[in-house]
Amino acid sequence: MRQALFVLLLLAAAIASYCQNPDEELKKLRKKRITNYAITGSMMFLSGAADGLNQALMYQYDGFKKVFPHSNDQFWKPSLSGANKYKNGDPKEGAKFPGSRTWLVFLTDGYHLTRFIDHLFMTGAVAVKISGCEKKKWYAYLLEAAGYWLVNRAGFCVVYNRLKCYP
Repeated sequence: MRQALFVLLLLAAAIASYCQNPDEELKKLRKKRITNYAITGSMMFLSGAADGLNQALMYQYDGFKKVFPHSNDQFWKPSLSGANKYKNGDPKEGAKFPGSRTWLVFLTDGYHLTRFIDHLFMTGAVAVKISGCEKKKWYAYLLEAAGYWLVNRAGFCVVYNRLKCYP
């Protein structure tokens, strides 16, 4: 009988320690949500910033050069940097290093590097968001998607507008 009573007391203690105050659970959930929003929002902003830099390189290179006057044109200027993936800049000589024309192309020039960063942060934001594993109503997903799109475009505008060369 004493053993059964002891087991019941241990079980009760375990259940009591497992069941928390509802206010504490709400605080933890709120903190988890805020952390998730902060991480995913930051990643979406950085994704947009990388996209803005990419487009500035393509269409506003003069503005890019004003902000970064000592940048290496051979890496950053799209009209020159495309040759970086080939030995001696010549496509006839083949790839500069294994993967330089395919999966490691982001190491060869600024255009591909900014595309890689854009995709990396976008994918990371989606992964972090999914790992939150919190079920919501269908319209909450639409609202969040719209919010993240706005944050992404804000990152784009901050960078692209800073680098444009016209008034």
